[in-house]
Amino acid sequence: MDDGRTVVLGGATARTGEAVLRAFLGAGYRVLATSRRPDALRETVDRVAGEAGVPASRVALAAADLIDPAGAERVVAACRERFGRVDAATTLTSAGFRSRPAAESSLDDLRRQIEGNLYLTYNLCRAALPVMLAQGGGHLLTIAGGSALDPGYGRALFGASKAAVVTLTKGIARDHKGQGIVANCLVAGTIATAEARQRLPPDDLRAAVTLDEFAGAVVFLCSAQSSGINGTAVELNAREVD
Repeated sequence: MDDGRTVVLGGATARTGEAVLRAFLGAGYRVLATSRRPDALRETVDRVAGEAGVPASRVALAAADLIDPAGAERVVAACRERFGRVDAATTLTSAGFRSRPAAESSLDDLRRQIEGNLYLTYNLCRAALPVMLAQGGGHLLTIAGGSALDPGYGRALFGASKAAVVTLTKGIARDHKGQGIVANCLVAGTIATAEARQRLPPDDLRAAVTLDEFAGAVVFLCSAQSSGINGTAVELNAREVD
């Protein structure tokens, strides 16, 4: 249990958001949950917290778009104001994409991937770092998909933007390794979200990372127990490994 630790959870209404929020609350965290969709955010948090029997004092909400640096700064400040510190920060938000070969892509397509993946991740990390440095440390967890390391067909732009997230994370860890900052990137394979269950064949679903496996990895990499892992891309391949 990590009773008393705090986390900024971006993208709490994402496809994996409910599972990750539930896992953080189950581990004893105080959570500042954020999303661009305030109504969906409130509904998700109220339902998950209610099911877990978690008091309202352990969860705070802040609607914000993390693509805006001011939005990221606002949610980090809200976490510190509500809970007194920011022990960890992560975001589940990712730019959507349509699979297409590179020859059919455009610079605008690439720009959307860079903004929705790299810029957004950078903004949250950049907002959280001064607070973490002032308090003597903290955990930053970024999220990428397997395309960051080995893009499949039609994923060149998405993979490039996520590869940049991996490199950014490693750089942050090296820049601040002597100041208590732990920064890692969770590189997840296929996740068995509700959307994935509608489109994937049974064998692929059985091989995929479950929502509980993904959420457990996120919580672990934000926890004090993971402090010996720093500046790396942690691959979560479940049964897809070959």
